[in-house]
Amino acid sequence: MLNSGDILDQKYEVIKTLGKGGMGTVYLCKNKRLGNLWAIKEVVQDIKNTGILTEANILKNLNHVGIRRIVDIFYGNNNLYMVQDYVEGQTLKEYVKVNGKMNTEKICRITSDLCDILGYLHNQKPAIIYRDIKPSNIMITPGGKIVLIDFGISKVYKSDTEQDTVSAGSNGFAAPEQYGVGKCCVQTDIYGIGMLIYFMVKGNIPTTGIEPLLDENYEADINDNLRIIIQKCVKIDIVDRYISAEILKKEIVKVFKMDKYEKMENLSDYNSISKVLIKKDEKKLWTRVNLKKLLVDFLFL
Repeated sequence: MLNSGDILDQKYEVIKTLGKGGMGTVYLCKNKRLGNLWAIKEVVQDIKNTGILTEANILKNLNHVGIRRIVDIFYGNNNLYMVQDYVEGQTLKEYVKVNGKMNTEKICRITSDLCDILGYLHNQKPAIIYRDIKPSNIMITPGGKIVLIDFGISKVYKSDTEQDTVSAGSNGFAAPEQYGVGKCCVQTDIYGIGMLIYFMVKGNIPTTGIEPLLDENYEADINDNLRIIIQKCVKIDIVDRYISAEILKKEIVKVFKMDKYEKMENLSDYNSISKVLIKKDEKKLWTRVNLKKLLVDFLFL
């Protein structure tokens, strides 16, 4: 564990710890020569992390605004260090903890951006399966941009295997096939998105994979179209889920447009009622003014 003030590779000064997980610890560091900030991930080289270069190999050739670049790799103290873009902001987990469950518009914006990122990954040759969608792996920048972080358990899709050799994922968000009973694929990430949307509409992590599938677990104020999307995403059988992030995004955009239309309709109704009330008030005021004038005229006759 590094401390504030420690120096890495003779040029990166540790400022603080950004996060810690099963695949390593991430530190905020400053380049002493240039003064710019970087997120440096430390991964211990041991028998448990035989695939420590997987994340670096996956990220090195990617170019997307929603994915952090790896700009440098070095070794030290029996550890591997990956220097990545530092993303300012807060995780989705932190955001919901402070603000509670989210409204339909914000959920749709976040999900749409996430679909773009995953669509980019899934369309690589071969496809890259992220496998670890959860609130703590999604950053929201001050400008509202979504960035997917921590590719520690991501993998390249292999069509010649029937089952993954290692189970991986986070409880509450991992698809059934991630528990060693099948092979991860594009629909594995679709499942993760569904659980993530459920987290955003409820404000908490589902306790079981069955919870989002039951209608009674949705409050009356939750958008019904979002509920339908969630339930399709998290179907137990892979073939029952959306077949791509692009198709899922189209459904999310429909919900967004409908929500916006309904808000405009409600605003229009409100304005119409307001105009009627204003006219009534104006009529009352005009009547009072006329009566007052008549009274004054009568008194001075």
